[in-house]
Amino acid sequence: MIVLLFVLLIRTRTHPAFLFAGALFVFFLTGTISAGDILAQFVNPALVTLVLVLQAAAVIEKTPLTSWLGHAVLHGNSLRRSLARMCLVIFPLSAFLNNTAVVASFLGPLRNNRHFPPSKLLIPLSYAAILGGTATLIGTSTNLIVNGLALEAGMKEMHLFQFAWVGVPACLGGFLCIVLFCPWLLPAYAAADRIRQANYFLEARVLRGSAHIGRTVAQNRFRSLESLFLAEIIRDGRLVTPVSPDEVIQADDILVFVGDVHKVKDIERFDRLAIFTEENIGLLRRNLREVVLAHTSSLLGKKVQTSDFRAKFDAAVVAVRRGSHTLSGKIGSIRLEAGDTLLLAVGPDFGKRENLRSNFFLVTRVRLRQPLSGASGILALALFAAAVLCGALGLLPLLNSLVILLFLYVALGFFRLEDLRGNANLDIIVLVGSALGISKVMLDSGASELIAKNLLFLLQGSGAFAHLAGIYLLTVLLVQMVTNNAAAALAFPLAYSTALSLQVSPLPFVMAVAYGASASFLTPYAYQTNLIVYGPGSYQFLDYTKNGLPLLAVYSLVVLSFLPVFFPF
Repeated sequence: MIVLLFVLLIRTRTHPAFLFAGALFVFFLTGTISAGDILAQFVNPALVTLVLVLQAAAVIEKTPLTSWLGHAVLHGNSLRRSLARMCLVIFPLSAFLNNTAVVASFLGPLRNNRHFPPSKLLIPLSYAAILGGTATLIGTSTNLIVNGLALEAGMKEMHLFQFAWVGVPACLGGFLCIVLFCPWLLPAYAAADRIRQANYFLEARVLRGSAHIGRTVAQNRFRSLESLFLAEIIRDGRLVTPVSPDEVIQADDILVFVGDVHKVKDIERFDRLAIFTEENIGLLRRNLREVVLAHTSSLLGKKVQTSDFRAKFDAAVVAVRRGSHTLSGKIGSIRLEAGDTLLLAVGPDFGKRENLRSNFFLVTRVRLRQPLSGASGILALALFAAAVLCGALGLLPLLNSLVILLFLYVALGFFRLEDLRGNANLDIIVLVGSALGISKVMLDSGASELIAKNLLFLLQGSGAFAHLAGIYLLTVLLVQMVTNNAAAALAFPLAYSTALSLQVSPLPFVMAVAYGASASFLTPYAYQTNLIVYGPGSYQFLDYTKNGLPLLAVYSLVVLSFLPVFFPF
């Protein structure tokens, strides 16, 4: 069953969570594991800690910290200095925050920067996040999974900074590789098309008295929003496109943005920049709906401004999306077509209108990100730092401190209970819980011991270090073919059984699995942050291999050199 699972992980595009859950279900049907044991894996303290870390990280994402740092790292004309600054910022952030969230937060500022091609920055961004995550227990889900597997096997719980003994030197080695080799090896592709498919077309008016009047687009940082790109300016009925960074903003300019509508509230931080007309602002505060225009709609062929949405639907059009087509001009002048996706600011009577079904295929609610700024953002960051510090100093178990942190976030209004489901990555929860169960089956059934004995036979007489290196390299090979979490789940039982067979401490072998499962440098599919930057950087598959090979070599040299020193046999 484990061999079949491994083959399916490599040969199919089926999500690893589904495959792991399916394998566990087969073990349950055959009586290899009981229902009670399965349920016990899903309330494992390490898995609960992972869920709480994801929830807390979602609150930190709302603060302006990552956005501000993203703009701060790129100043001047030296690519190597910018990469060095980026690494020094990303390493500590990804050590305590979700790696995916960190990369997503920095993606916009780095992709839209005026200094360097995005392809010179985005792979190093992903690599830096991966390396930083190896330095702490909560830096990556892989470390938390390995900790959970170790607890299940009867080992002691790992401390927050236990990973730093090898993780920090690995970061330093990776830092040198990124700064020295990436500028030379990375391609200088033209910036990826920033007006991308599935992006909304929306506009904001510069009101009189705004502090942005008389300043250039670059000075106002209108081109540096995370997920919104300034595509055009409408001025006195004229269309200004493309928009130069040196374009001076004037009163009553209409700024046309293209991008992720869920980040539309990021525009509100600008001084007197109105996303909607005055009568529609109140509607935004109450509700937003996303609708798809039906082919039977009476609105087809009509301009938005003459469609009378207020009278017909008690709604106003906020933004428009038309597949992969690039829209231009004012929203009001767009002629509606079947399949157009509209974002509507709706009033209390919207849901009561009988004409919704004949005009729209789909009506869904849209929740916008509510950013934390000022004192609220500082307080959220301070509470998070205090929770991590309590766990690091042993004042409280990390699980307990995170529970208290989430309670305080809810009490202060930084976090809503209904956000729990949206922020918890169900795929990771299913994969981790199933992996814990499969690991238990492998250990209890003797399968891992059988594989470990065969591995010992191949390395007979080579000593503990050779076996340690073998486990590490096996995990590195796995992580290039399957996900990091899957690689850790598959390799852990082998590592643990190998250590027991050699009658040495299992800790260095377990840590080898953790560090090996984080060596996701060679392919875009090995880790989610690599995939996040794949499209925006316009990368080819081989770009990861060329840049990842020297980094993997240095990383492996550091890990295998320091593991026996800080985690003796």
